[in-house]
Amino acid sequence: MASESTSPSRVEEPRGFFNRWVLDFHNRTVLFRVGNWLFTTYAFLAGSAFAAGCAVSLWYDAMIGLDVVYMAKLYLFILVPAILIGLRSFSIMLEWRELFRNPLQTIIKPGYMLHGGIAGGLVGFVIISQVSGVPLLRLLDGPALCLPLGEAIARLGCYVYGCCWGRPTQSRFGVRYTSPDSKVVRAAPHLANVKIHPAQLYALVIYLGMFAVFYAILPVLPFDGALAGLYFILHSISRLSLEFFRQDDRGKLWGKITHTNMYSFAMILLGLGFWAAGSASSAVLSVDMGHRLVHVLTNGTIAPWIALFGTVFGFAYGVHYGKVGSWIQKPSGGMKPNVDELSMGAAQRMEAQAEE
Repeated sequence: MASESTSPSRVEEPRGFFNRWVLDFHNRTVLFRVGNWLFTTYAFLAGSAFAAGCAVSLWYDAMIGLDVVYMAKLYLFILVPAILIGLRSFSIMLEWRELFRNPLQTIIKPGYMLHGGIAGGLVGFVIISQVSGVPLLRLLDGPALCLPLGEAIARLGCYVYGCCWGRPTQSRFGVRYTSPDSKVVRAAPHLANVKIHPAQLYALVIYLGMFAVFYAILPVLPFDGALAGLYFILHSISRLSLEFFRQDDRGKLWGKITHTNMYSFAMILLGLGFWAAGSASSAVLSVDMGHRLVHVLTNGTIAPWIALFGTVFGFAYGVHYGKVGSWIQKPSGGMKPNVDELSMGAAQRMEAQAEE
């Protein structure tokens, strides 16, 4: 009898852990605190996403015969600044109206936009191409392979941070954000404890599938730039499709056209351009599948560069001061402390959207 009475508790303990840390994972915004510094769960996931992306891109470089250590250094010193500038610049452009009203406040608050990182990365690879002498299209296939995997991990970060959130739903897959630190609750209080689409997880599944397909077709790539063209086109189609499930503010341009729509259409055109340029090239593409990702990860001369790459973005994305959504405690210029992520311009647009 004694053994029977203890068996239910043994069954319930894992279930309780599962409920607290998996089913409610999206409300685990803050990972830990050190004084006034807050380290969000997004910090770990963003760092992991960029480290994984760097590793996969270097893996592709190894498969096409490039000097991987040299490329790792170029990634850190040229690509990282270019991506960060692009990420932040496009985020500021998202609220260009508020930029004219409160320029300093808009510039110094946290916020990044994926399309800005892609644009900045493209500029960075143009520079790397000039420095290394490697054709641009050949360089772009590496990030095209790594981006879907990195984005999948990063979307899990978005899920726990509470950004890029979905529309209200009655679906059994809907989630409820209750953490006051999550961005959806801070930016859209009317959605607190409301069941919404886990749009970030939809994106995660799409990007993992895209990565699997890209890996499968590596041996049959017809020319340099083929993978880059596919990524630009397929990523944009998926983003346009996900718009039907998302409700976060992405900035309105004209009518219902958002910044995301405009950038996605531009990427489709670029993708078609990569295919046209690649197919017209006489360069012969050779991918040596004998090189394995584990060879890159266990290479002592490469691993530190990958770790640094991830650490930079982990701190940029996930470390806050005073409260989540603030980089500084006492901004200059006489502004109030703890500047919020979303300016009133974005908040007003979201309130109007909620009333519709």
